[in-house]
Amino acid sequence: MKLNRELEKEQASYVTPMYTIDCALGSNPFGAPTISPDQMLEILDEINDYYSFSNLAQLSHLVGLYLGISSDDLTFTTGSLGALELIFNKLIDQTQKTMLGIGPQFVEGVSEFQLVGGQYQALNMFAFNCDSDLFGALESQILRERPTLVYIDNPNNPTGRIYRKEHLLSLCEVCKEAGSLLIIDEAYGEFLTPEQSMVKECQHHSHLMVLRTFSKGLGLAGIRLGYVVSSPKLTPYVQSAVSVFTPSLPALKIACHVLPKANDFVTGNQTKTIAFKRAVMDIFHTHGFNIVPTSEQTPILLVHKPGVDMTEMLRQLRILSCAGQHFQITNPDINEEYARLRIVGNDRDLHQLSIRLEQHKIA
Repeated sequence: MKLNRELEKEQASYVTPMYTIDCALGSNPFGAPTISPDQMLEILDEINDYYSFSNLAQLSHLVGLYLGISSDDLTFTTGSLGALELIFNKLIDQTQKTMLGIGPQFVEGVSEFQLVGGQYQALNMFAFNCDSDLFGALESQILRERPTLVYIDNPNNPTGRIYRKEHLLSLCEVCKEAGSLLIIDEAYGEFLTPEQSMVKECQHHSHLMVLRTFSKGLGLAGIRLGYVVSSPKLTPYVQSAVSVFTPSLPALKIACHVLPKANDFVTGNQTKTIAFKRAVMDIFHTHGFNIVPTSEQTPILLVHKPGVDMTEMLRQLRILSCAGQHFQITNPDINEEYARLRIVGNDRDLHQLSIRLEQHKIA
């Protein structure tokens, strides 16, 4: 065929075919529950005011209904990280600050603890063949060292791995024996089933606190609202530690508007999460990448390829990710060959992931 060979050369364009796909932040790829214009006007009303106790009581009531727990043992904070800061800075005795976890795990929780003088150790999850061995070793170390805190993020960030509840229940008993507070960080808790969550166990375990947030599964990262579910023994201490007028009145109002429809929203997202995560994992496997053991229920995963700077490679393909090195303070085995990704939430970006990784394979 006699084709114009000039067209084989790169052509200038005002529109780049490589738009950025953001898989870096752990926000909800499916958005947030809708809020009507009339509701938005009500939210903005009295924006110059602080909240009253009735606002907080309404939020507590709705969260209690949403989780199926008593509203008496809820404490609201500025996101789940705000809850961790409250625990680190105010709740525990400041003369002894030691924490034990399983790495890799949520880095900011660990770094905040270290910044206020805490000493942190983590068991390397990659060094164990199964959860039974991992938690057995953790329990032995807890009884031996009796740390102030034991911190477990479930689902795990960055792997998206879900720990079995039987191990967490056993951990509750061990922490009670050791005199250690157990923090279960369920920032991604909306991607758990009710049976997998530990929120209802706080009523029965005096040393247990569970952290939740509106930022992930409920898609409301911008309102910076989280909460602690704690045992009746711990709740008075946690509530006394919260700074006055935390959180804001608009955050309370927005949460109260979305909670009545939250269960339907979350159920729909859980189904979509499994479908898109399977598809994303298939794409990466097809193109020769490894995925650290994860759960299909969660929207995050840790991708690995030996000899490849994963974050830089993805950046060149205009795919944003969270660098593996970010997690090194919780597990030294995580290096530049790893990257944490959040799944995409639409077919267009899914197709683009496949196209771009194929381009990398060819290159």
